[in-house]
Amino acid sequence: MKHKIKGDIISWNSSIWDFNNKMRNIKEDEDIHLEINSYGGDVFLGIDIMNTLRSHKGQVEVTVTGIAASAASIICMGADKINMYSNTQMMVHNAWTFAMGNSKELRKVAEDLESINESVLASYTHRIDEDVAKTLLDEETYLSASKAKEYGLIDNIINSEKAEAVESEIFQNKADEFNSKIIEKTPAVAGLTVKLDGELKEVIQSMQEQINNLKQNKMEENQPTNSGWLF
Repeated sequence: MKHKIKGDIISWNSSIWDFNNKMRNIKEDEDIHLEINSYGGDVFLGIDIMNTLRSHKGQVEVTVTGIAASAASIICMGADKINMYSNTQMMVHNAWTFAMGNSKELRKVAEDLESINESVLASYTHRIDEDVAKTLLDEETYLSASKAKEYGLIDNIINSEKAEAVESEIFQNKADEFNSKIIEKTPAVAGLTVKLDGELKEVIQSMQEQINNLKQNKMEENQPTNSGWLF
């Protein structure tokens, strides 16, 4: 089975729905090749997909095509083999959430997060040392493909000319920042010697601003009423 998970790790994401539907109909020993490009989302959904992959009897291979951040990086840990294109990123950090209430309720939220972080940490420790994993999570670490391989979080690096832009409504600012880096680095990564002239740069920047404004408006219109545990 081949499939791609892109966008936010949320239950109403069509790529998540399609993945679950395919898993219901797959042969128990069929190989899976999953591509991922996501800034993360629901921590428990990420853990569920990871464990679904780990328990599958067939060979599971995951390839990061843009970024695998937060819950998306947890999903990767369910694979037997993890690949990253040479210009992609992986990001790991502790769980977080939105909260409101009195002092007792807020302390309870903090305690719950500490417990959830134990589950997050356990998602990586079958690949890397627990102390190393905890440090990476505590520091909210962005990892290039070479660094991820150095730590043992992935198995293989694939050469590529260009990373893939990431979609996100939950982490809009972070996604825009990642996509901007792709645009800035594309000529150098692709080995091009031709530089964009000033006028073309201005056109690209103007288009990007318009796209960002449209995305921001959409995010505000579709703001979820409850946040859940984000990762």
